[in-house]
Amino acid sequence: MKSDLLKRVLPGYLAGLTVCLIVTACGGGSASSPATIPVVTTPDVLNPPGPGHFDTATFIKTISLADVTAALPKEVTAVIKPLYAVDTYKITYTTTDTSGRSVVASGLAAIPRKTGSLASPVLSYQHATIKTNAEAPSNHATADEPAVLFASMGYLVSATDYVGYGVTRGLPHPYLLATPTALSVADFMTATARWRQTQSIADNGQVFLTGYSEGAYASMATLRYLTQNRAGALPVNTYIGAGPYDVVLTLNAMLDAVRKENPIVGALISPGFLKKLGANDRANVRNLLLSSALGNNSDIVFDPAFLDNFLNDDNAAIIAQSNVNDWTPQSPISFFHGRDDTTVPYGNTDSAFQAMTRRGAGTLLDRMDCPVKPAEHIPCVPAFLINDITRLGTLAKGL
Repeated sequence: MKSDLLKRVLPGYLAGLTVCLIVTACGGGSASSPATIPVVTTPDVLNPPGPGHFDTATFIKTISLADVTAALPKEVTAVIKPLYAVDTYKITYTTTDTSGRSVVASGLAAIPRKTGSLASPVLSYQHATIKTNAEAPSNHATADEPAVLFASMGYLVSATDYVGYGVTRGLPHPYLLATPTALSVADFMTATARWRQTQSIADNGQVFLTGYSEGAYASMATLRYLTQNRAGALPVNTYIGAGPYDVVLTLNAMLDAVRKENPIVGALISPGFLKKLGANDRANVRNLLLSSALGNNSDIVFDPAFLDNFLNDDNAAIIAQSNVNDWTPQSPISFFHGRDDTTVPYGNTDSAFQAMTRRGAGTLLDRMDCPVKPAEHIPCVPAFLINDITRLGTLAKGL
């Protein structure tokens, strides 16, 4: 079980460079059997149609405190003490796909089994770049699911499957596309808040965002969207690790790595060369890169727009559609990254930190370097989890 958890937080990335979105945590409670819960709940609260509309809630199961504890990696158990058993639900909701069309998507809500009526903080966890639909949070309500571990710490957790997973499997997943990624997260946060009201599950007004690698990217995209488009309370803290916030930088680093390993292939996939080829040839190279990253066993369709922009040598389109490093935050962001990271280069964190500081947001930012040696992408995962859990725990109330 413990090795399964580490696998859950270490998925693969483009062209052999693993961009994993992870995050695990812990929580606690009792392991009492679940009460009888209606499969479909009809809300009585304000729930207008459109983005963020809560559709249905299906109870999945209760995960015991003992199982949550057993799933923790040994590197984390010395620091993290689970507190609660967790009730899990599959939530369906309305959001938009990469074409801007309205779709009914899905995600996981994980609720700690607390005694009494203490209001809890809300945490939005953004999941990893997973290859199969079976790994999507709403299909993976197990003790080694990161969303379950965070709920076991006392958070009311929402974890969208993202468009392309869950009930929207078959639609393109907006991989490293900022706006549709942010919408799928923000709309799920709205939908789960409305559902919790129907169940009299009280939150205390605190909201946190977290994720690692692509999960950090999704968290940053969501925070930017919430900041620029919505009034009201912003997250208390957004704790993110090793994310590809600067997609231009990330893809250039990927290309440099390919060139070092195979100069001939590196020359072939050079944007300056590929833009002179026909559309079919560029598409073949793009599909080769995607298949080499995901293998032949993936049942997920990834929207290749970010890669097409790169192969077309269109940095302006990447900056407009994908980059999330250069904007002005209005709430705290905590960065975590390893300086030896060759999967998602440390320059991503440096780029975001410096760009935001230039915009006057320096007092809202802090960062921590991964302390392990070498500070590579995967070896830094346990340290990220420990620091994420510890940092948010100092800010959260009602755990």
